[in-house]
Amino acid sequence: MKKIFSSNALKLIACLSMVFDHIGKAIYLFFPNDTTYYVNFAFSIVGRLALPIFIFLIIEGFIHTRDIKKYFLRLGIMAIIVGVFEIIFASIPSLALTDFIYQAGNIFIDLILILLVLYLFNNKNLKIKLLSILPILYFIIALLFQNDTIYIGNDVGKAILSAFLPQYAFVSPIIVVLYIVIKMIYDYIIHKKFDDKVLQTIDVDAFNRDIRAKSYIIAICVLSLLMYLLTYFVTDTTILNTDCVVNTYFLISIIFICFYNGKLGKTNIYIKSAYYLFYPVHLGIIFLITYLISLL
Repeated sequence: MKKIFSSNALKLIACLSMVFDHIGKAIYLFFPNDTTYYVNFAFSIVGRLALPIFIFLIIEGFIHTRDIKKYFLRLGIMAIIVGVFEIIFASIPSLALTDFIYQAGNIFIDLILILLVLYLFNNKNLKIKLLSILPILYFIIALLFQNDTIYIGNDVGKAILSAFLPQYAFVSPIIVVLYIVIKMIYDYIIHKKFDDKVLQTIDVDAFNRDIRAKSYIIAICVLSLLMYLLTYFVTDTTILNTDCVVNTYFLISIIFICFYNGKLGKTNIYIKSAYYLFYPVHLGIIFLITYLISLL
């Protein structure tokens, strides 16, 4: 099987799927009816490609980055930019977007927390390794806020807090924990099956990349199955049930991840910056256009 997708190609696929997802959400947000509900649902299925691919690229980025501090800094800057815009839009009473943005969260918080889990867990110091539970706890606390288990009735408080909440407080930690556990099992089996002399005769980078990809693919398969099973236990029509149904389509992403070739692809400072800025720019354009149309 020829592997044709570089890291940049996967980013492009994820970005395009994200556009579909956000167009569907914007249409349903400003023109809510039965037809736009199903349009949103269909576009959300396409959008399920984005999160698994971006998390996979975070894992690969963690492995290959030359400067982990700069990696955190880039994600942190984007989290601040997106967070500021979320606070502004959530604070405008005429838009009535406070609850929507509060529930939506900030995707760069997800990515920072996942990178932090990987960074802490891969430390050789056991005490530091154990600290990887803290980002997971952050996800759990955020989920309590977004599900109103911890209730905030003040719109200003919600607007401010929205900048600090992850977008996938339920799914993101499950993905990273599943990946870590499955990869540990995979590594154990490999080292039991092959001795060090055999492992020294192979292309270690390609071999480890293959293990990471397979571990991640299995993790996404397990997650998709879990989402499917949850649809049988959640029988109401709340957003949780809708999310469980849509999130079963995370499975589609493995088709593209299977063809990952481990290469970065053509890149420079402009291309790299464009990928980071794409999220807030396209989101702003989509919602601005849809809002203006709704005023007609």
